[in-house]
Amino acid sequence: MNIVFAINKSYKDILSVLLLSILENNSQEFIHFYILNTDFDEKDKKNYDYLHKSFKNFEISFLKPDASKFKDLKLNIGYISIEAYYRYSIAELLSNEDRALYLDADTIVNGSLSELYHTDLGNNYMAGVRDLCIEELGYKEKIDMSENDLYINSGVLLLNLKKMRADNLEQTLLNNTNNLKDIIEIQDQDVINITCKGKIKEIDSIYNFTHANVSKEKKKHDRAVIIHYTGKIKAWDKDSINKMKNIWWKYKKIELQLLGKDLNDFPYKTSDIFLFHLPIITIMREFDSCSIKLFKSIPLYSIKCKKHACRHYLFGFIPFLKIKEK
Repeated sequence: MNIVFAINKSYKDILSVLLLSILENNSQEFIHFYILNTDFDEKDKKNYDYLHKSFKNFEISFLKPDASKFKDLKLNIGYISIEAYYRYSIAELLSNEDRALYLDADTIVNGSLSELYHTDLGNNYMAGVRDLCIEELGYKEKIDMSENDLYINSGVLLLNLKKMRADNLEQTLLNNTNNLKDIIEIQDQDVINITCKGKIKEIDSIYNFTHANVSKEKKKHDRAVIIHYTGKIKAWDKDSINKMKNIWWKYKKIELQLLGKDLNDFPYKTSDIFLFHLPIITIMREFDSCSIKLFKSIPLYSIKCKKHACRHYLFGFIPFLKIKEK
């Protein structure tokens, strides 16, 4: 199983949690991780050595794309870096492989990837998940796509590398990025959807469960395999309101345990009060806030602290007390 990431060193620690989550849930697979990067030094590359102590079913290769191909491409989303375009080169960089799974580093894996990885791609360039946020915005008309056209989120891509190489897709993507720079707003994602229209297979949203899916597909929460923390504020950020951020923190805690770190200051803790083996009350602490929920979902009481004041709420939304520090 080939899994590819494209990051700079600012995301090296975030990627560590993702790698761990993949290995925790895919013990039956041998996984070759490929990290596309141009600014790692030798110390950065050792960031993932600790995983070899607990897992024997993987190896890691660090590949350096030709950054000159991407230096002049359009960047208009502040929190997305030039590395987002590196996915264009995956077929050429993995020249001896026919298939690979690309994952954005702001994802977490909470289940087996086997069924996804072995999806029949047919004559398609790739497979991906429909982007619900784009569907709501009516955005596709701006980039000359019809409302019936499939538009996927490019954070999870199952790639048909053999066909991509045969059709020289990398060069077409690069050319289109320059030719379409005046109409695209979502950078590489727009270009991939426009260029590969009609050659993308749609897959179940459980394999790229974004914040829009969290809100609109609540029945799939327990089945989501790849959770994708899209947007500027991520699961590990203090201000995150993503209802599935606890999944990311679950694997962060395991990572810290494997590294032998002290968990006393771990910012995300939960505990349950059971009755007849059923969790009745859940107490959750995250950063400077605390909440108490009934049956894990019904808010009873919460405390939210910002700067020098703490507000207390009944049922999660009725303010009844504010305490200020002197």
